Amino acid sequence: MANNPIKAVKGVKDILPADATLWREVERRARAQFARFGFKEIVLPIFEKTEVFVKGVGEETDIVQKEMYTFQDQGGESLTLRPEGTASCVRAFIEHSMYHPPGTITKLYYFGPMFRRERPQAGRFRQFYQIGAELFGALEPEADAEAIHLLWLFIQSINIKGPRLYLNSLGCDTCRPPFRAALVNFLTARKERLCETCQGRYQRNPLRVFDCKAQGCQQVMTEAPTIDKHYCPDCQAHFDRVKKGLEALAIPYELNSRMVRGLDYYNRTVFEVTAEGLGSQNSIAGGGRYDDLIKNSGGPAVPAIGFALGVERLLESIGTPLEFSPGHPDVFIVYMEAAADEAFRIAGRLRRTGIAVEKAFKPASLKNQMGKADKSGARFALIIGEEELATRTAILKNLKNSTQQPIPLANLEESLTGLLTS
Repeated sequence: MANNPIKAVKGVKDILPADATLWREVERRARAQFARFGFKEIVLPIFEKTEVFVKGVGEETDIVQKEMYTFQDQGGESLTLRPEGTASCVRAFIEHSMYHPPGTITKLYYFGPMFRRERPQAGRFRQFYQIGAELFGALEPEADAEAIHLLWLFIQSINIKGPRLYLNSLGCDTCRPPFRAALVNFLTARKERLCETCQGRYQRNPLRVFDCKAQGCQQVMTEAPTIDKHYCPDCQAHFDRVKKGLEALAIPYELNSRMVRGLDYYNRTVFEVTAEGLGSQNSIAGGGRYDDLIKNSGGPAVPAIGFALGVERLLESIGTPLEFSPGHPDVFIVYMEAAADEAFRIAGRLRRTGIAVEKAFKPASLKNQMGKADKSGARFALIIGEEELATRTAILKNLKNSTQQPIPLANLEESLTGLLTS
């Protein structure tokens, strides 16, 4: 009877070693950019109380209504695997009183998996990974420009193909009500052309229709009123200063007055970055300002702005391959069977010193082991046979230029450390 091996769940994938090295390099470059802007890492739980996302993300969003992985634990509490990072970051910000003393600016970033049960497609998975950043405590439009600058520099650092930045403002509680009324009136007159989902929600949350992917809804929304005709003076001034800041930083942007993003908590500035070669679903990053989310989640009135990048789609968008070291060993030990015990001890000695060592567990021919040493990318091969055991030396071969020399076993750690750092 044939075995039926268990496969991964649909919509999730393994990150194999060849790909994981690229992932870590992208993370390394992200950390470098975050550090330049004064951001600190926060490590968030993978699951939260369901209300964290219902309150934070919004009851009317597709994420909450259709996509969350929610379950009850043994105590009957409703828990949810996090579908995004901002709501979790806000919960931690409030719980740990990170807003003290008043006026504190808090800059946080995070890496990790998110979970949404949506239809798997190219670059989109049910378990996917995000890099996110949140800036708490700054109401000034210069904070918006600085957050976008951080995102843009990171995008450039990993050679993304044809990145384009789209910008909009969603206004505030003063200018959004008249826009909402105009939009509802527009949609009411065209209700029959909307998809079933939007027919049921357009009066409660008309902005979601802008984000609908149904062809009929997209056609209707090409003629819909836009928020830019309804800005109050404060929102217009704020948006003008954001644009001025991006221009001062030489960041190219395109205005998109129909962009709303997919989450309910945004106000004023929103933005999105797309890349070439991903088809119609070409967004790789997005974010915006969410000045009311902390207050609505039970905290004080603290303004905030943030963004997130989808790692899988990010990696698909890299043009020129990134240059980085994949982590080769420093030394590959080649040994004859008589020297097996000594080779094992030497590997342990060198590793304790901090030298990266590879060796075969079972000795093969010298030619076979040297082939593996070359393939490993190691800088040196350390060769130990019967004669070397007798003289307490080894042959050290430089695999880059093929030169070799005897090297005493007694102070091997010091000798190799000197050669590796020279």
